[in-house]
Amino acid sequence: MRNLPIITQLVDAQARKISYLRISVTDRCNYECTYCVPEDGAQMVRRQLLLSFEEIVRIARLCAGMGVRRLRLTGGEPTVRKDLSVLVAQLAAIEGINEIAMTSNAHLLEGMAEPLAAAGLSSVNVSLDTLDPGPFAQLTVRGDIAKVIRGIDAAIAAGLRVSTNAVALRGVNDKQLLALCEFAWQRGILPRFIEHMPMSGGDAYQSSQHLSAAAIRQSLAEELGEELHAIGQSAGRGPAQYWRIGESERRVGIISAMSEHFCATCNRVRLSATGQLHTCLAHDDTADLRAIMREGGDDDALSDAICAALAIKRDGHQFQLDGAGGPRKHMISIGG
Repeated sequence: MRNLPIITQLVDAQARKISYLRISVTDRCNYECTYCVPEDGAQMVRRQLLLSFEEIVRIARLCAGMGVRRLRLTGGEPTVRKDLSVLVAQLAAIEGINEIAMTSNAHLLEGMAEPLAAAGLSSVNVSLDTLDPGPFAQLTVRGDIAKVIRGIDAAIAAGLRVSTNAVALRGVNDKQLLALCEFAWQRGILPRFIEHMPMSGGDAYQSSQHLSAAAIRQSLAEELGEELHAIGQSAGRGPAQYWRIGESERRVGIISAMSEHFCATCNRVRLSATGQLHTCLAHDDTADLRAIMREGGDDDALSDAICAALAIKRDGHQFQLDGAGGPRKHMISIGG
C-alpha cells in the first residue's frame, strides 16, 4: 500500500461532488422495450465477464470510503440476477452507505419485494410507460401489465418508497400522462416522466416522438386545470426536477436530459455489469475496473483508476434533438 493522502470525497473535473453510484448487476432483461433495445438487439456478454457479488461489493465499499452515500441497482433488469437480496444485504452492510435503491420493470417484483426490503433495499423506481395492456405489450415486447401492477403493489406493501418512470413518447403514450399520474397518486407514490435520449448511436431514437419537459408540464396543467409549481431536485437523489400540482400535495417528477439540461448538478457515476466505470451516461469513456481486480490490483490501483476517470469527466453531454450526439452504448447495457 502506498502512503498517499486519503480521499474522503470524490470530485470531478468541474468540482462536482460524486455521492451516487449506479450499479448495473446484469446486462440481461426479461423485456425488450423498443426505446431501450436497438432494433438489431444488444449482444449479451458471457456470464463469466459479469462482476461477481464480491467484486461489486469491493468497488462499492471503496467508493463509500470516498464519499459515495447512495447506491442504485440497475440492469438490464436487476431482478433477473440470481440471489439479488444477498447482494443487497452485503451492500447495506457497508459503512457510509445511507440508501440502496433499484430501478426495475417490476415483472418479478411481486415475489421479491419483501425479501429485498428485508435485506436493506430502500426504494424502487418502476418503469411504467402506459396502463393500456395492448400498447404495453407492444412497447415492452414481452411485458405483462398485470404482473407489473402486482409488483408495484407488493413493493408498497413491503414498505419500499416507490416511484413510476415513464419514457414520454409523442404518439405513443402522450395521451396517458394524466392517467399515469393518477395511477401513482391513488397509491401514494410518485409519478415521473423521462425524455427519450439518443442512446445506441441514435438507433432507438425517433425525433418525431420527442416530448419535451415543457410539453409534459403543459399537457398536465391543461388536463388538471391547475398550475405546476417548481420544487427543484431532491438533493442527492438524481436529476429529476419535481413539480407540485396547484396547492395540493400531489407531485410529479420530470427528467429532462434533452431540453432542460441538468449536467451542472451531476453527482453520479455508473458501474456496468462488466466492471466498466462510466462517468457520464452520454459518453463512451470508461475505466476498466474489472481488469484491475482480476489482474490482482489493490485498492490503491482501483482508487487511482476511479479518480483518473473523474479527472476527465465531461462538463456535459452533446445530445441533439435530431438524434445525434449520443453514445454508442445501449441503455440496456448501462442501466440508465
